[in-house]
Amino acid sequence: MRYLLSFVLLLFFCCNPIPKKDKHPDVPQLIELLKDQSKFRKVTDMMGLSSLVFLNGDRILLKPDNSNSPVKIIDVDKSIMFEKIYDWKLPFYIDKQGNLYLDRKKFFYPDYKEQQDFKTVVIADSLNKKSEELNDLNDSLRMKALTRYELELLKPYGLKPCPYTIMNTERCDVFRVINQTLVVRQTDLFKSELDIPTKEIPKFDDDVLIGWRNGKLPSPDYLAYYILKKQRFKCDDMIKPKTVMLKGKQYVFAPGLGLYQILF
Repeated sequence: MRYLLSFVLLLFFCCNPIPKKDKHPDVPQLIELLKDQSKFRKVTDMMGLSSLVFLNGDRILLKPDNSNSPVKIIDVDKSIMFEKIYDWKLPFYIDKQGNLYLDRKKFFYPDYKEQQDFKTVVIADSLNKKSEELNDLNDSLRMKALTRYELELLKPYGLKPCPYTIMNTERCDVFRVINQTLVVRQTDLFKSELDIPTKEIPKFDDDVLIGWRNGKLPSPDYLAYYILKKQRFKCDDMIKPKTVMLKGKQYVFAPGLGLYQILF
């Protein structure tokens, strides 16, 4: 046991480099730099939000972090174009045209004022309910019965079951609009076909280990050094800021900090 403990300690210290000082103490932290209104204009922070989704043009979907708050769609000038509290137990889908499907309704792009009732089918819910009904069967018989049932569920929509094996790379659309019905074949009930890609911000120096975070297991705390249009800044390497172009203008986005227009 003594030798094992010595080996574990040796391995820990070999893989646990000593933290170093900030290599660029004069470079501002991103969170402080964003407060400079001559350089950045805040569109939204992440308070009360779980994520942002960039849609057509300059539209941004603000997805709440709790079911009591509304989902919103705003533009870069912060004007609210859509706002609604919705049932998180039902699917929420955005198609390639920008139409919204939530609360068993379709809201039509571009102003979302036109809407119509829309049927929703979640295959996983039906399969889970059927599985409970078949609890008296052994695993093999229940799996066969569920396979047959899934085929019956999908047949009216001209679909086949999604492949489940890792080696099978066949594509499977898990959200499909078929005959005025939204068919969902995954447990995650949110999907957007629109999301403008973000771009990595280049770094001007290598990350540096500045400490260790405490937890069940120690985790390294790195400081990352970025340069954006000759403006240098630093931040925790987990923040991972990126840029995104919205209606011809450049913005900086970080999942934990929000979206800011670059003014310089």
